Amino acid sequence: MSSTLPLFRIGKSFRFEATRRLDDGGYDGHSFTAEVVLSSPVLSPEGFVVDFGDLAPLKRYIDSALDHQILNDCVKDVSNEGIASHLLGWARENLPPNIASVLEEVRVRTGRPQAPPSSAFVAFEASHQLRGLRDGHPCGRLHGHSYMLSVPVSAVPRLGDVPVLLRNHLRSAMHGRVLNEVIPGLNPTSENLARHFSQWLADRAMGGAGWNGACVRVSETETSWAEYVGATA
Repeated sequence: MSSTLPLFRIGKSFRFEATRRLDDGGYDGHSFTAEVVLSSPVLSPEGFVVDFGDLAPLKRYIDSALDHQILNDCVKDVSNEGIASHLLGWARENLPPNIASVLEEVRVRTGRPQAPPSSAFVAFEASHQLRGLRDGHPCGRLHGHSYMLSVPVSAVPRLGDVPVLLRNHLRSAMHGRVLNEVIPGLNPTSENLARHFSQWLADRAMGGAGWNGACVRVSETETSWAEYVGATA
């Protein structure tokens, strides 16, 4: 079996309301969600794949070009896959090179926001303050999130009682706390937290055996998430 490097992956969702003109002259209206996914084996000095705020140009494009529009007038292929391909192409051409180079895909779905994924997940509330950011960055101020941490349902059987231990750990050590104080030395971006909790699980899941390569996802908001996938030997 070939080995793989650790990988960080992040996702950011943007919602827009639009309709599609059908061949019979009718219209197919939906709430749309475009989710952009980016990945990298390394993080920036601050602890990001990219700063979610740097995706603002894509949001502005979606708001101006697609939101409350007849999509046939804006996009050649108005299927979900066609819209996703259009947005991926726009992002690669218009976002800065450091962002375009780590773009992985854009996914488009219709309907209201989805429920949490079918996985073992734990919710907790905590505060943090990120270091090393540009002056005026909102995340440089102490603030809080309603976090959700999840692992794939496929990983649960081999984890045994670890999900219960994790839930107890998060609620006793993290819930209602300042993460900078709870995890000294860690700049608590979602990416760094995903890696931290992946390593925490690896230390407790069968001594790490069988855990390598499994994914841990940390979500700060309903529209953003970060994953860490450990290396495989």
